[in-house]
Amino acid sequence: MVAKIDVGKFKGNRREKGEDFFATPFQAILPIINYIPKEIKTIWEPTAGSGQITKVLRKNGFEVIQTDINTSRQIEGEIQFLDFLKDKPKFHFDAIIFNPPFSYKTEFLEMALSYGKFFMFICPITILETKNRSSLYYQNKLSIINLSNRIGYVGTYDKKPFFHSIWTLNDGLSKIHYENLDEYSNDLFQEKII
Repeated sequence: MVAKIDVGKFKGNRREKGEDFFATPFQAILPIINYIPKEIKTIWEPTAGSGQITKVLRKNGFEVIQTDINTSRQIEGEIQFLDFLKDKPKFHFDAIIFNPPFSYKTEFLEMALSYGKFFMFICPITILETKNRSSLYYQNKLSIINLSNRIGYVGTYDKKPFFHSIWTLNDGLSKIHYENLDEYSNDLFQEKII
């Protein structure tokens, strides 16, 4: 007997089905604050979603400009419509921090690099796979922040995803940084952030 495969659950179809929204929990955002250079004042969040990253950044004193191609999820402030992969912003920003649609992680990495500014983004560790992406990390001296646990993303799925996530940052150091997520509680920090 041949097993039936549900092809609808695989990556290539997430784009068409709109299943590529994984909101970042506060616990996974808080560790990045210490990696943002002191001179950064204005941050562009091009995949604002429900505003989780924006909440943490604003609570830590940053001005945040939110854009997204889907403005229906907005909770925190005004989200402008802007397609990160096609449109150029008409505003000033010092850095880009975001959680891209994971099925477009390569395209988002390439676009972030094209701006020549400091950036950080969270995505599955599979971003390090493939010759093309590995070359981008090597040539641009990108670093990663390895998170100690899998992330319990907020949104579509009730269970933790089956993949491990990392933050990528272009600090020019080609380093692996480690952050223990047990030191950051969603409940504890959510009260401080909201």
